[in-house]
Amino acid sequence: MTDTTRERSRASSSAAHAPDQAVGPRFRPAARRWNRIAVGLALGALAIAVNLLVYANLNDSESVVQVVQDVPAGEQLEASMLRTVEADLDSSVNVVAGSDLAGLIGTYARVRLVSGSLVTPQSVQTQPLISAGKAVVAIQVTDGSIPVGLRERVPVELVVPARDAVGDASAPSVVAGRVVGLPAETSNALGTLSVSVEVAADDAASIAAADDVRIVLAEPSIDQAVVESGDGE
Repeated sequence: MTDTTRERSRASSSAAHAPDQAVGPRFRPAARRWNRIAVGLALGALAIAVNLLVYANLNDSESVVQVVQDVPAGEQLEASMLRTVEADLDSSVNVVAGSDLAGLIGTYARVRLVSGSLVTPQSVQTQPLISAGKAVVAIQVTDGSIPVGLRERVPVELVVPARDAVGDASAPSVVAGRVVGLPAETSNALGTLSVSVEVAADDAASIAAADDVRIVLAEPSIDQAVVESGDGE
């Protein structure tokens, strides 16, 4: 075989193997396309998960009771004063559930209820704020003179020291009352607290004018709140 023949044979052999060399690199673009598709599917799944989470949070709202008009303290609640609304609130927020609206009818506003506000259990009470023939007086007492166990609606005795013209202390006078408002933490320099007590209207003036009034818890061993509600029978 001549040199020319050998060169032609080599050229033919190289040409025959050329297509095989060109086929190999064609798979790389296909792999990149699959990677793009996988990334796209993952992003789509993530977007769906985020949307589901958002809609789930929107459905966490609960039915609560709202006041639709201003209600002064002491006024008896009527159905026209209240309505239920959906609100997304933290579990720590203490409000009256919408399912308990009927139980609020006939109760009394303990404080002024502003239109649009949500009703809390502490803002209403079952008994009138001021009974007939009664009056509410604010008594200034020191923090350390409040009896342990004092709470709203419990009976108390107000002890007022009696003084004669000479200034000698004689037998103190005692006035029966009922706590209607517990004191908040004091922020004044004197360290005094204000306790609201319901007393007979005839005794209100003398109690309000007294400089030193002491509170005695009438029956600390009896849960008066339970007795008044009838649960203690």
